[in-house]
Amino acid sequence: MSAEFEGEVRAALKGPPSGYFVVVPEPPAPAADDLAAFVGALLKAWKMLLATAFAGGALALVTALLLPAKFRAEALVAPAATQSFPGQSGTLRELSGVAALAGIDLGTGGGRKEEALATLNSAGFAREFIEANHLLPVLYADRWDPLAGRWRSGVAPPTLGEATKRFRDDVLNVSDDRRTGFVTVAVIWYSPQLAAQWANGLVSLVNDKMRADAIDSAQRSLEYLNKELAKTNVVEIHQAIYRLIEQQVNNAMLANVQREYAYRFLDAAIAPERRNSPKRALMSAVGAAAGLFAGVLVVYLARVRRRRAHTAAGQA
Repeated sequence: MSAEFEGEVRAALKGPPSGYFVVVPEPPAPAADDLAAFVGALLKAWKMLLATAFAGGALALVTALLLPAKFRAEALVAPAATQSFPGQSGTLRELSGVAALAGIDLGTGGGRKEEALATLNSAGFAREFIEANHLLPVLYADRWDPLAGRWRSGVAPPTLGEATKRFRDDVLNVSDDRRTGFVTVAVIWYSPQLAAQWANGLVSLVNDKMRADAIDSAQRSLEYLNKELAKTNVVEIHQAIYRLIEQQVNNAMLANVQREYAYRFLDAAIAPERRNSPKRALMSAVGAAAGLFAGVLVVYLARVRRRRAHTAAGQA
């Protein structure tokens, strides 16, 4: 290389840059390094994380202590056995045509369980129970003035529909065990005595209601059959109607003597000693977890903010 060319190269290197340049960005940090850095930031902020977790757990515990206790009373019942009479099942097919004309169901009673369960879960039954026991002032005690015996001024009195919805959603729970056939009637309320009283009362009411319906249905069927009996002189129809009358008399007799017509108690509800809610330990654990998550989120946002500030400073 000649001395003249070497001098030109040195002059070019010392002078201002010229020509085209390609800016190669700095490669991003690997994900593993980024995760390790974040874990390191969390370890450095362990005191803050511990403080947020403790604050969340303490706040949840205080909230649980301030909430009123609720109690759950359960009544375990079984569908009442359906009784039949000798010779009745053998004539069901023979009498089906006449029974259909009379509007009589010749079923063996297998649908009574489904009817009782549907009644327990119905809004009309809950409404009837609320009315029969005068539960509006109990369900909405905060709006009721017990001294004056009326609703407090300045607040809207609750409607029966509103009370029925609250009773079905928050107070009553009916569960059916498909395997055993047993039914659990549970009531959740602030008073353990009232919870047990209502659970047993619901079972008694559904028994009384279905008994009354069965007696009324049998009486109406008997009236219809007696009228039809007087209209015909055909011996076969007379015999068929007499059998149907006998069946309805038997149904009415059973409904009158069988007090536990729909359900029989296996284990009546008693006033519970332990509260069902609030679950203070669970609420405290959830509060602590929420506080810890909030602390982790703060650390993450602070780290993102620092990285953005560093990137902006490098570009400037």
